[in-house]
Amino acid sequence: MISRLHLPLLEPEDVVLHLGQQERHWKAGRSAHALSTLWSRNNAIPQSIKSILATQKAFDGAELIDAFLERQVDLGTAGRPSQTDLLAIVGIKDQIAVVAIEAKAGEPFGDRVKKWNDGGEGKKARLSALCKTLGISESQAQLLRYQLLHRSASAIYEARRYRSKLAVMLVHSFAKDDESLADFVEFLQAMGVKGAVKPAFLFGPFRCEGVTLYMGWVDDHDLVDHDQTRCLQQLRGYAERLSEYCNRLRAWCDSRA
Repeated sequence: MISRLHLPLLEPEDVVLHLGQQERHWKAGRSAHALSTLWSRNNAIPQSIKSILATQKAFDGAELIDAFLERQVDLGTAGRPSQTDLLAIVGIKDQIAVVAIEAKAGEPFGDRVKKWNDGGEGKKARLSALCKTLGISESQAQLLRYQLLHRSASAIYEARRYRSKLAVMLVHSFAKDDESLADFVEFLQAMGVKGAVKPAFLFGPFRCEGVTLYMGWVDDHDLVDHDQTRCLQQLRGYAERLSEYCNRLRAWCDSRA
């Protein structure tokens, strides 16, 4: 059962215990580190997310109510829940919207549906439910990345659980990744988007089981570079202070001798 009780994060590093491979995923330059640091630093909707939401009037004046890192979402079928990198509850005038964010820093979306689906009854039932929710056929889904299907459905299911009719699924990319962007474009095309698909724009609306869904891709390549530079500067500062301390300790030892 997924817990509905939560504790606040005091530091970005507090999310490590909830990561799939913990310290392996918690490194400067990786998506979990970049996402947690960005949202913790802002304690509000980051500017890049505000900018993409502003491309649709439905999100005028959006402000952060709550956000949950590594949020598990029940997909309503047998098998593991979907683990959303960040789920934000956003206030818009007198209503709320749910924003599900999949963070990437060069990591792939995982298997295509035709490879993920081993023919087991559980996976067949899950695929059928996800396709029904998203309004696409199972044959359309075969060449799509499974992660994009369940992450988008997660936004819809959480919107319904919060009694909201408005949801967003965003891919937040912290590294240049043309291959994953192409996968995202394929997914939007299967959802019915015509014409060019570009980052920094919210596509939709898609009507999905009573919820209005929007989707988009956010690029924040420079952010990781800045974070890595900041980490290096901090390490350099620690090394300099340690060297100074060692020199003082050596001088003290010499004086005692």
